[in-house]
Amino acid sequence: MYTEREIIIELPREYKKLQEFLNSQGLQVPLNMDYAYGFYHGSEIIACGALVGDMLQGIAVRPDYHQEGMAAKVVSQLMKKAIELGRENLYIITKPTEICSFISLGFKEVAIAQPFAALLEWGQEKIKDFRDNLKKIAQGKPQEAACIVMNANPFTLGHLHLIEVAAQSSPWLYVLVVEEEKSLFPFKVRLDLIKKGTSGINNLTIVPGGKYVVSSLTFPSYFTREEDLAKAHASLDLEIFIQHIAPSLKIKTRYVGQEPYCPVTSVYNQVMADLLPKNGLIMEEIPRLMVNNKIISASTVRQLIREDKFSELKDFLPESTYQYLMSSAAQSIIKRIKTSEGRH
Repeated sequence: MYTEREIIIELPREYKKLQEFLNSQGLQVPLNMDYAYGFYHGSEIIACGALVGDMLQGIAVRPDYHQEGMAAKVVSQLMKKAIELGRENLYIITKPTEICSFISLGFKEVAIAQPFAALLEWGQEKIKDFRDNLKKIAQGKPQEAACIVMNANPFTLGHLHLIEVAAQSSPWLYVLVVEEEKSLFPFKVRLDLIKKGTSGINNLTIVPGGKYVVSSLTFPSYFTREEDLAKAHASLDLEIFIQHIAPSLKIKTRYVGQEPYCPVTSVYNQVMADLLPKNGLIMEEIPRLMVNNKIISASTVRQLIREDKFSELKDFLPESTYQYLMSSAAQSIIKRIKTSEGRH
């Protein structure tokens, strides 16, 4: 026999038990959990799961209970709680071998990145809405377009150089801007700086990335081993690009900048170089722009801000980005940069 109840994650002993159980199943504890639920044999967790925003995460079942439908029971409880909270669309990242368990509960496949991860959604088909919106954007625009995905935290002369090279070589260029709010520069600011910095380029459309471009949905960090993390992230994100984004925008070529600093982005580019040609797409890797023997990068710009070297920023930034950083509107962001240590 077993019992079931909410796991009170605010209680240290409850959180520790959840952490120990997930670790024993090769999983990490999800960050920013709103709600967790568990099935118990005595005082020991035998199955659990968590709700994080609109995502179901940390779903695990002890091996000797796999035949008792525990995963479905956990997911059903999390879905019930999500509906109570008014969340009409839910997402789950699972292993490809586990897809059937969730399809039977009404989830639909968005993308599969073998052997790492599959992204599923429940509720309205948001991926269909996303595709339809991209198709509307692409109406009347040329075939064999090009694409760049960028965060631009903030928008630099390096970003501008990449866009100019791609635009000069393409009938039309789409810049998909990462919308996830995990950067020091908010999305609306990043989007505005890209638009202002590229105002003179005529064959260009700037598109918010939404949930399906380098977002939490495409980062299966909570169930992969550390050494596979970057590859799993890249594979799932690129499968969504290949299956949904490229066909909708009539994209033939994806441009990227060389990545000398960030290991995760470097792995991402390596996976892209493997996957895109296999699916009839082209990847073009462009050398980074340099000034005074320094590679121009957003991380370098943020470091100059931390060190109060504002006089050096002009060498790295379009005039519109520089003027923004000199304005009162940027002061709160500058304060955040000075107290942060992360790469983004």
